[in-house]
Amino acid sequence: MIAVFVLLLAGVAAAGGAWIHEDGALQTVARVVRHEAPSPGRFLVASRNLADPHFSRTVVYLVAHSDEGSLGLVVNRPSEIRLADAVSDVEDGEGEDHAIFYGGPVKYSMITMLMRSEKQNPLVRQVADDVFFSHDRRVLDRLLAEHKPAAALRFYMGHAGWIAGQLQQEIGRGDWFVVDADPANIFSTRPASLWTRLIEKLDPGGLFVELERVSSS
Repeated sequence: MIAVFVLLLAGVAAAGGAWIHEDGALQTVARVVRHEAPSPGRFLVASRNLADPHFSRTVVYLVAHSDEGSLGLVVNRPSEIRLADAVSDVEDGEGEDHAIFYGGPVKYSMITMLMRSEKQNPLVRQVADDVFFSHDRRVLDRLLAEHKPAAALRFYMGHAGWIAGQLQQEIGRGDWFVVDADPANIFSTRPASLWTRLIEKLDPGGLFVELERVSSS
């Protein structure tokens, strides 16, 4: 990997479509694809047999995809590191509400942001819908000054990258399900259980317990 920055449900055919929402509800509004070309704004959901420790049980949000390669961010692996611990000159009061997520194995020392409801400008890039992407320190400082909440702002260390044709090969051999992403799932309050919630819809494997719900009750 280098830095070159579906849904199989009962009654839903591969050519059909749905969004899986944070609460587990299903809404048939978008085309779901598998073994087809990925695109920005879609999730890559690791299959149950994907053994690579960097990507086992992960959900990757595709930020960029072209003939030259693809870039994505793992959105379901929060760490214990807070923003103030990872970025210089960020005060504890400004960064204590923001955890750093493990975004992928490429450029692990680089911080990337996903944010909602931004306006297009040279420092941010729209991925899809109201989700924007940036790694500019000026954007970080502005968002902290505006007290943008964690429900609309996420930080990632590193990212996932694929050279030209590599991601399509992995999808073709069954490593990934490809599904349109509901932005609410990117900024979910239960990120660690996102893969389980999605894979149980895509490839049902039996009953499961959401540990986040149990621990919070």
